[in-house]
Amino acid sequence: VTEMVSAKALVQGDMQGIEIGKPYPGEPDLVIQVFGGEPEIVAAGGRILFDTYAPVALDINMGCPVKKVVGRSCGSKLMGDPERAADIVRHLTAAVPVPVSAKMRLGYDKVNAKEVALALQEAGASLITVHGRTAAQKYSGEADWEKIQEVADALHIPVVGSGDVQSKAQVEHYQAQGLGVMIGRGALGRPWIFAELRGEASPSYEEMARVAYQHAEMFCAWHGGERGVIPFRGQLIRYFAPFQNAALLRAEVVKLSTLEDLATFISKYVGAVSPEERQYEAGQLIAV
Repeated sequence: VTEMVSAKALVQGDMQGIEIGKPYPGEPDLVIQVFGGEPEIVAAGGRILFDTYAPVALDINMGCPVKKVVGRSCGSKLMGDPERAADIVRHLTAAVPVPVSAKMRLGYDKVNAKEVALALQEAGASLITVHGRTAAQKYSGEADWEKIQEVADALHIPVVGSGDVQSKAQVEHYQAQGLGVMIGRGALGRPWIFAELRGEASPSYEEMARVAYQHAEMFCAWHGGERGVIPFRGQLIRYFAPFQNAALLRAEVVKLSTLEDLATFISKYVGAVSPEERQYEAGQLIAV
């Protein structure tokens, strides 16, 4: 599932950002997430995305709590207007020949997820994902999986839960209750969590460092590299958090500015990054 793409921007002819929905070569089962607050515009924007990239499904963002999104009556703001949320699903479902799903929260400032989910199901949604917090909570406190289960018990379409999932044991526990499981922040600095869920061994420190470097390299290639790894330091801190002397490494990571700095850092504290791993040039990822 991609990052969310603004339906309104696409309809207004602003194609900057549409590349978010572009599949990588050989990428299967692409699902593009779209956001907007007006049913007709979401439908039109969704059709543009379908015609451009042929995703296997479209997902509507009804969970983003960020101010600039809810301020435009999009994202989690839709939780406060179940009828409009359902109308958006209804219009998008009629506009594209692929399944339409929605990702939402327990509510905006109060819990009403069951009411909204039932309305979306009636409108034609094929699947609902529920993050176990309200928008007002953002990411504070703990995700309420009991409330997610209540939504699942009330619907006949699949329900996927989200929030605070960090381990295979958690995934198996929720799956045993009939829920799907979505991992979000649990994959930050730990993208191998999905391989671990499939039963693969956890990576060594050296393998973790190589993945961190490759991720940083891809980040710089995508964004042009002008600011180097500076905007990526937060992710690097997550990558190196499990290492011994994590406090020391954190203090060093916040000083890094370039990929060369990162390679030197890894060589000093973990192991050398081979030239073969330095494979992404600026603009290459956009070009493909």
